[in-house]
Amino acid sequence: MAMRKLLITFIIAGTLFGCSRNGSTVRPLRKDITQAVYAAGKVLPLNHYVVYSKTAGYVEKIFVQSGDTVKQNDPLIAIRNETNEQSISSAANVVELAKKNADENGPQLSAAREEMQAAKARYELDSLNFKRNTSLKNEDAISQQSFDQSKTQLDISRSAYFRSKENYTAQRDRYRTDYLNALNQSAAQQSVRGDYRLLSAVSGKVYDVLPEVGDLVSAQTPLLEIGDATSFEVELSIDETDIGLVMTGQKVMFGIDAYPEQPFYGTLKEIFPKVISNSKSSRAKATIEVVEGKPLYSGMSVEGNIIVLTKKSCLVIPREFLKNGNFVQVKGESSLRKITKGIEDLQFVEVLEGLNESDELEK
Repeated sequence: MAMRKLLITFIIAGTLFGCSRNGSTVRPLRKDITQAVYAAGKVLPLNHYVVYSKTAGYVEKIFVQSGDTVKQNDPLIAIRNETNEQSISSAANVVELAKKNADENGPQLSAAREEMQAAKARYELDSLNFKRNTSLKNEDAISQQSFDQSKTQLDISRSAYFRSKENYTAQRDRYRTDYLNALNQSAAQQSVRGDYRLLSAVSGKVYDVLPEVGDLVSAQTPLLEIGDATSFEVELSIDETDIGLVMTGQKVMFGIDAYPEQPFYGTLKEIFPKVISNSKSSRAKATIEVVEGKPLYSGMSVEGNIIVLTKKSCLVIPREFLKNGNFVQVKGESSLRKITKGIEDLQFVEVLEGLNESDELEK
């Protein structure tokens, strides 16, 4: 509340304390009044984001430290996962074996090819024997039994040759497919390794490094905070009862505990269309102007007033003289007088109807 009063003091700059007071009485006066909505939040660098671990492992190396400036795609942190390294090694072994099997001159295909060539040679030999026996049979130089045996042998060798040929082709295609699958699996394991070397998504400044080398981290563990090196914004929380009063483009005045006498200024730039149930508030973002000699730090707590409306030369009275919401006690009158209120801030309320500057109010 102290900061809230301080912000109002910045806004009104003492001009609203001019109501004529005499002890426990006061006369309305015409002064400027500003209606503002209170909001609390924190300072964050522009483009602020948290780097999370994509998988579990040990922090192997940290390439940056808090305060460092980084460029997009600069390495930030390396995480080692022994299980994944073993998987990568196993995948590489599978690739090597599959490559050897798929090689035309490798032991597997060489054996199948030699078997096919041997079957072909037998088939060719049996073909010649059958031709010769056919000629001899026509001359009645061999028996029917010998002729039938040569034909049967030809059929057997023919079947063996085509079977060995099909076997060779099938093995060759299977080994080639196995090799391609092994390459894909190895590439997939290598791509997972990329998850263990995290790169900066933006150019900016490292604001915090959370783990140390050797720490065990799990998936979605926050590791670093990064954001713009010089520009900041404010993330605000606005009470749901006030959210209907604010809109983007409105000016905001901030107070920061580290600089109690220095007001900061900005503009409301985004309002999130959702009320957070547990806090009954909505999130918003505002710009904030950097003041020379007053450096801002990520995470600084701020309290702000969003300027909703400013009216000139209004008839105002102190809020403490209001009774039952919209009644006042005019001196010399036996009953309370009803007034119509306009805008108000933490200390003063505008009077639209029911009073004039000559009326004297009592508490």
